[in-house]
Amino acid sequence: MGEILGLKSGESESEPVQRGARARLLTHILFILFCIEIGILLVILPWTPFWDNNFFFGLTPQLNGLWLSNYLRGGVSGVGLVNIWIGIGEAWRLWK
Repeated sequence: MGEILGLKSGESESEPVQRGARARLLTHILFILFCIEIGILLVILPWTPFWDNNFFFGLTPQLNGLWLSNYLRGGVSGVGLVNIWIGIGEAWRLWK
């Protein structure tokens, strides 16, 4: 009779609720960090030499003008800013 209603023996009823709350908090924090990290990467990467010396440019040489366009780089950086904004918004919502 060690398990009643899904609880292990010696476990109170509030412990599973606390575990669920901690798991949700950890998930939110990881999502916030992921959004901010991807955002920073997308803002900075198009303006570095790594963007110019990319493996995928060799696969489609006819698109090199597009890949090296400042408009595409600005668009990618804009998507990065949106990701940072989402991460900050989620952090604000979590600790509000």
